[in-house]
Amino acid sequence: MTEVVTKVAVVCPGCGRPPGDGGGVDDVGRRQRRLAAIARAASSVADAASLSVTLDVVAREVVQATHISAVQILRVERGTMRVVGKAGFTDADDFAERLEACRKLGARLMFVEAYQSHRRIVVPHRKAAVLADPRWEPLHAIMGAPDWDTFVAVPLVVRGRAVGVLNAFYSPGEDPGNETLEFLDAMADQAAMAVDSAELLARSRHEARLEERARLARELHDSVVQQVFSMRMHAKALRAQVGSATPDQVRGVADELLGLAQNALADLRGLVLQLHPLELAGRGLVGAVRTLAESLQAASGVRIRIIADELPELPTELQDDVYRIVQEALHNVVKHAQATSAVVSVAVTDGRLTLEVRDDGVGLAGTPRPHALGLVSMRERAQQWNGTMEIGNTAGGCRVLVRMTVPEEH
Repeated sequence: MTEVVTKVAVVCPGCGRPPGDGGGVDDVGRRQRRLAAIARAASSVADAASLSVTLDVVAREVVQATHISAVQILRVERGTMRVVGKAGFTDADDFAERLEACRKLGARLMFVEAYQSHRRIVVPHRKAAVLADPRWEPLHAIMGAPDWDTFVAVPLVVRGRAVGVLNAFYSPGEDPGNETLEFLDAMADQAAMAVDSAELLARSRHEARLEERARLARELHDSVVQQVFSMRMHAKALRAQVGSATPDQVRGVADELLGLAQNALADLRGLVLQLHPLELAGRGLVGAVRTLAESLQAASGVRIRIIADELPELPTELQDDVYRIVQEALHNVVKHAQATSAVVSVAVTDGRLTLEVRDDGVGLAGTPRPHALGLVSMRERAQQWNGTMEIGNTAGGCRVLVRMTVPEEH
C-alpha cells in the first residue's frame, strides 16, 4: 500500500490564506483560544507533580482549542514508546503491545519517522488507510473509535534531543493550516519541557540516592566497623588474660567490650532508622523526628530539642519528605556547624506546614552552594508540595526554614 506523506498547505479560494489564518471573528476567537491553551499548558508544566497528569492536560488543551478529535503524547524510554498523555481516546493499557504487534506485521509508523527525523509529518486521509491495512489490525479498534481523518505527528524535541512525539488526529473535513500546525509545535514544546523536567528530576533523585548510600557506607565504616574491630581486639585481649588476670582486670575489659557493643548497636539502629523512619518509629512524623534527634544527640553530644504540637493527619509521602529534610538539616548541624544545641520546630497552620531547624553553631561560610546534593534534595522535596526552602545565618548560628502546602484531600 502506498502512503502519501506531505506537509499540507491548503489555501482558501476566497481569501488566498490557509484555513485558520484569516482575520475573521471566528479566526480571532480560535487564535485567542490557542494562546490561552498554550498559557494553561505552560502553567501545568511549571506546577505539575505528575508527568502523566501534565501531559493529559496538554492533550486536552489541544483538543479543546482546535478542530482535533484526539491527541496522543508518546514518550520514548529505553527504545520503547508508551502513551503518557491523551485526550479523545479510550483507555488501552496494552497499547504499547498492540503497537509493537503492528510494527512486527510491517505497519509503517509515521510518528516514529517524525521522532527519528525531528520533523513534523502530515498525512491526509490517514484513518481510511490505517483501517484498510491488515498490518494495523491489532490497533483497528482503538484507532477507529475517534472520528478523524488527517494525521499529524510532531516530535518532542528539547536541547536538540527527541524525547517523544505528539500525535494529532484531525476531525473529518478539517485540514491543518499553518497557524494550527504552529500551535501544535508550541504545545509539543510544552510537552517536551515536561518530559525533560521529569527526566532531570529522576536523575537528580538517583544521584541523591547514590550520595545517601555513600554517606551510609562512610558512617558504617567510621562508626560501626571501627567499633566492631575494637570489640574483636578487646575479645582477644580478654581471652589472653584468662587464667592470669585478676577479676578486676577481666571485669574492666568486659565493661569496655560491653560499652563498645552498646554503641555499635545504637549506631546500627540509627542507620536503620534513617532507611525506614516512619515504619520503624511507628508514631508518625513527630515520633520519627524525636527518635532521630535522640539517636543523633547520643552519637554527637549536640543537644536537640523538638517543638511540635499535635499535628493533623498528613499524607505519608509528605511526612517522609519532611522527615528527610529534618534528617539532612540535622546531619549538616552535627557534621559542619560545630554547634552545641539545635532546635527543630514543626507546625501546621491554615493548610501550610512550617518546619524550622536552628543551631547555635558557626553559621555558613559564604553563600551556600545551590547545587550541593543535600540542598538540592531538600529544596526538591519542598517544591513537590508547592513549598519553599530558605537557608541562612542568624545572630547565633544557622537556620533552615521550609514551608509546604498540605493537600486538602489525602
